[in-house]
Amino acid sequence: MNKNIMIVLGGAILAAVLVAVLVQVSMGGKQTVSEAEGTVEILVAAKDIKVGRKLGSSDVRWQDWPEGALFNGAIIREEDEEASSVLEGRLRRSVTKDEAMTKSIILKETKGNVVTAALEIGQRAMAIKVEAQSMVGGLIHPGDFVDVILTYKDSIKIKEKDPRFQVMVDQNINKMASETILQYVRVVAVDQSAEYDDDEDFEVGKTVTLAVDRQQAERLALGSELGDLTLALRGVGDDDMTEEKWPTTTDARMTGIREEIFDEYEKMKQETGTGVKRSVVKIYNGSQIQEVPVR
Repeated sequence: MNKNIMIVLGGAILAAVLVAVLVQVSMGGKQTVSEAEGTVEILVAAKDIKVGRKLGSSDVRWQDWPEGALFNGAIIREEDEEASSVLEGRLRRSVTKDEAMTKSIILKETKGNVVTAALEIGQRAMAIKVEAQSMVGGLIHPGDFVDVILTYKDSIKIKEKDPRFQVMVDQNINKMASETILQYVRVVAVDQSAEYDDDEDFEVGKTVTLAVDRQQAERLALGSELGDLTLALRGVGDDDMTEEKWPTTTDARMTGIREEIFDEYEKMKQETGTGVKRSVVKIYNGSQIQEVPVR
């Protein structure tokens, strides 16, 4: 009985060894075939990338890949191509590190989503109503950069009895004021068009959509209620952001007549010592002129 058991166990061990040898030979053969087929380089993610992110130079890299394991859509390296130059745009879904990249991962800019695809992370698209004169005669197009100027009505009430305060107010603002509320803002669409075609008939838009952050969107919304918004077109490459504060432009400051009258009034008071001269006699002596107050 014990002898039979030993024979059975021995046979089982021998069978297991034969199976292991066959598996090893089989895998070794496949590896030889794979190596004989060669490898190519395909584009893969260099790190985890979230949905909506725009691909950067450090986001993708080339990875060796067996030719026999290639799949439809794989981006294969040609000659000395840089990884960052073969695939551009924003991701329509998140990808993980070392995941093979395909063109289908990129969000395509179609007529329906070209604006959303053009927005950076954290940006909002906001439209404002415009007229011909407020959008540089229709010369503003998608892709341009503009400053936004707010012109509004304002009045300051003075309860202080000292007349000098009223003079100060009158010299600085009468009814109107104007100031730049946004700088270097990108235009993403004019009316319902997010692309500009030189062959299209010239037509002045009625709305302009701007790419702004949350705070800028709030300033636009409030500004449209306070007064009129005007767009000032920026030159190509002009990305200067002026941080320096300067006096707000007002209707009283646009012309200097008020200041001239006040300065003349103060000058007359200083000359008389008591107040404004009621009448003056001018005495001419050659090239000299002498003013003599008449009381």
